[in-house]
Amino acid sequence: MSKVEFKEFVKKHPELVSFVEKGETNWQRLYELYDLYGDSNSVWNKYLKKEETSDNSFKDIIQFIKGIDLNTIQKGLVSLDKAIDAFKEIIPSSKVNMKPYEPSPNYRYFED
Repeated sequence: MSKVEFKEFVKKHPELVSFVEKGETNWQRLYELYDLYGDSNSVWNKYLKKEETSDNSFKDIIQFIKGIDLNTIQKGLVSLDKAIDAFKEIIPSSKVNMKPYEPSPNYRYFED
């Protein structure tokens, strides 16, 4: 890998500059990683994750919302409603022969 290619890689990923400025790494180390692994290795996840996460998470949310099929959701809700109605028929709504709760007195007098 040449220095020109590395410079192009850094231009595509300007967040690498912040790691060098903070002192977390140096240009020599980044160039060595680029020379050994290239630009598509998982070694770059540590350095490129911050920007990609913020951009990709918003894009992923938008794509997820676009992919929602409202008809399928409606069918699922109708099925759930039918299931709840079936349970209501199985389980009696009023409890038969239940006496109301009467607390026992706290103090009793026992004769010896």
